[in-house]
Amino acid sequence: MVWSGFCYMESTPRNNTEIRAGEMDQKQVAILQRWLKGVWDLLFPPSCFVCSAFLSDGARGICSDCLQDAPLIISPLCPVCGRGMSDSAVGDHLCGSCLRKKPPYSSVRGIVHYQEPVAPLLHSLKYQGDTSVLPALQAIVTLGLPETPSEEDRIIPVPLHIHRLRQRGFNQALLLAQLFFPERKNCILRDTLQRIRHTVPQTGLDGAARRKNMSKAFRVCDPGEVRGRKIILVDDVYTTGTTVSECSRVLLTAGAGEVSVLTLARVRE
Repeated sequence: MVWSGFCYMESTPRNNTEIRAGEMDQKQVAILQRWLKGVWDLLFPPSCFVCSAFLSDGARGICSDCLQDAPLIISPLCPVCGRGMSDSAVGDHLCGSCLRKKPPYSSVRGIVHYQEPVAPLLHSLKYQGDTSVLPALQAIVTLGLPETPSEEDRIIPVPLHIHRLRQRGFNQALLLAQLFFPERKNCILRDTLQRIRHTVPQTGLDGAARRKNMSKAFRVCDPGEVRGRKIILVDDVYTTGTTVSECSRVLLTAGAGEVSVLTLARVRE
């Protein structure tokens, strides 16, 4: 029974014929969508975002050749800052910088080096707003993603200032966090860490200028969400570590138990 205006009316339940008709309509729509996709792919075959080669069935935005060219970051590494080590016979070990002074985060891991085919994809995402590259990035992510965090851990994307977020329309670090851990989307804290000061782009700044640029740029709006927890801090590219170091410092000051950093790419040193 329902109210319509000032009239009280009995609602009539849908009969079986109506329900079956609705189900048939949904099936017909699904069939039509598959048919239209087939026609579209026939007229405009999907191509690799990197080399423009036609993609085989099941490929996700990037061809197998370009995917194989993705420069994975592998051991030996510094277990803290993730810097590549040249003495491969020794295996993973602390670098000189981390021996002298450990950074606030417990570890940094990047999946690939920041070069082709990853660099142009990330550039298209960040500076051209081209979210159609996400399937290609997801294919690259699957090559070297670390273990899934526990349900007690929290995932935090490096935030954008509200002005830049409005300009770009999305936070690429949040999109990457969702690509990294699709089964842990409920553990992603979108707004807990905030960028409260509008900073200039870090590109072109030296180390001292980067640190000054990031100083007092972040805050934790709800310390209770991070207190005592391990935080996985997600960003797109690791360059000098200035941004993630400042974010980690702020999170630890707010009570986080540990901060580890995960980026899709890392600039070669």
